[in-house]
Amino acid sequence: MIIQENQSLFDIAVQEDGSVLAVFEWALANGLSITDVLEPGQKLKAPKSSFRNGDVANYFKGRNQQVATCSTLGNDNLPIQPSGIGAMIIGTDFIVR
Repeated sequence: MIIQENQSLFDIAVQEDGSVLAVFEWALANGLSITDVLEPGQKLKAPKSSFRNGDVANYFKGRNQQVATCSTLGNDNLPIQPSGIGAMIIGTDFIVR
């Protein structure tokens, strides 16, 4: 299995075994943490999964689709949430007694 851009172990588990539960088997087989950032071109060994869901895995294989939901951009690109007194809602995060 060769990693494509923006793929995580969770993506690989769903794509190859049809179940997010297989992520732990992928991590163990490749000496990785489930949250490690994967590099495009990185090679992974495929484990024999106890959680395989053939219908889901075959869906992706039959359409030649690869799951790639991981963003390596970090939290810097998230919108800034308003804060302070002007953003507070009375009764929710600003309690008047």
